[in-house]
Formats: sequence, structure tokens, C-alpha cells
Amino acid sequence: MDEKSDACDRNMKAIRYGVVSVMSFFGVLFWLGWIEDYSAADAVLMAVVLAALPGLSLVQVPLVSGVPIDRLQAYWSSTVTLWVLGLSCWLVGTRGGDISAVGIVPLSPAAVLGWSAILTVAGLGIIIGFRWLGGRFRIAETPLLKSLLPKTRRERRVFGVLSLAAGTCEELAYRGYVIPMLIPVLGLGSAVVISSLVFGLMHGYQGWLGIFRTTLMGAVLAWGFIFSGSLIPAMIAHTAIDLIAGILIGDWLLSLELEFGVDSEESPSF
Repeated sequence: MDEKSDACDRNMKAIRYGVVSVMSFFGVLFWLGWIEDYSAADAVLMAVVLAALPGLSLVQVPLVSGVPIDRLQAYWSSTVTLWVLGLSCWLVGTRGGDISAVGIVPLSPAAVLGWSAILTVAGLGIIIGFRWLGGRFRIAETPLLKSLLPKTRRERRVFGVLSLAAGTCEELAYRGYVIPMLIPVLGLGSAVVISSLVFGLMHGYQGWLGIFRTTLMGAVLAWGFIFSGSLIPAMIAHTAIDLIAGILIGDWLLSLELEFGVDSEESPSF
């Protein structure tokens, strides 16, 4: 495939993802706002969180594939987006009550430490397990994911800021806000499944392997949120997992493609 055809193909994929995203947005809006009679603020925010944001994530993948990435710019823009998302879910989710409405419930120091450790170990176990699966079935990580890993000391510092934003704001959105909002109409199990799947789609830049990995990660964090009774351990664990996987062992995780001799250009993509 020549460069022009490849660019056309990537643009068509982005358009398809965009159309599905727009249709999904209005579908969620109609379902929650009209059929279920949710408030306008909740219906719109849920449509953004469940459809618009994951759709935008998928649209960006073919558009930036093969394009040099300015990591610092990507980190800062993602950080701003995450804080806007988190604050929106905080303000809308708590407007009729206190912060416990979005899962911010105090726990004893021992409970916070214990649950955070359990969730962090479980999350890292999932990442290492998927690394083994990638080697077993000869599936390399995407070149886009590799290009987003921090390389310099300054990039690692900013990546740390991004990890804190992701751990705080993604948990507020996809566990603290979405799950309680979906439970009345779908039940706990379906609420966890949908929130976890959408969380996985938010990480479309990691390819299908990464989507499955982050979907499972989301389910584990949701389990921790539900059984601990608080979102705080999930926030801490999410932040720790991102820091460890992105800074401390990121190069080792992505070195797998060299071990089984797959060129990164042949990695699965959208």
C-alpha cells in the first residue's frame, strides 16, 4: 500500500469511528434523557463519558499512526482533558449530595493501604499476564503505545503528573460516577461490565490487546471500589500502576516484540 492509499485508509477508519461515536452519543442521550428520564446534566455527561470520549480516542488512533509524537504535548493535553472530565463528574455527581455520591468514602489507614496494595498487585499481574499472552500468541504492542512511553527525565516527571490525573479522574468518571449512575437501570453486574468496556475503549491507542487488558483492569478496579466501599484505594492503585508500568518497567514490557522477532510496523492496529 502506497503512502497516499494508506493515508486514505486511515482517514476512512477515523470517519467510521467518528460516525459510530456520534450515533452512540445520541443513543445514550436518548436512552438516559428520554426513556429513563435522567436529568439533562446526567444524560449529557453520561453520553460524553460512555460514547464521545471513547469514540474520540478511537478516532485519534488512525489519524496519528505513523506521525511523530510530541510526548510532552500529548501528556499535558491528556492531563487537562482528564481533569476536566474528573471535575465534571465530581460536580455533577455530587450536586445532590456529598462526596460519597462519587465513592469518596473515608477508610482507615490500614484499609486504604491493604486495598491499594491488593489492587496494585492485581493490576500489575494483569499487565505481566498479557505480556506473556502477547509472547505466546506472537502479538506485539502497537508502535503508538511504544512512542508514548517517556524517554527523558523531564518526560518522566510530566508522565508522573499524567499518571496522577489518570488515577484520580478516570476513577472518578468510570467507577465513581458511571457505575452508580448505571446501577438503577442495569444492575450492578452490567454497570461494571459496561463501565469497564468503555474504560478499555478509552485506551484504543494500545490496540486490541491493550483494550482487553485495560477492560480487565477496569473490572478489577471496580471490584476493589465495590468491595472496599471506597474509591480511594482504586485511585491510589491506578496511579501506582501507571507509574510503574509507564516509567519503571515500560521498556521491559514492550521489549517482547524483539524477543519473538516481530517488526513493530507489523503490530496489530485499527
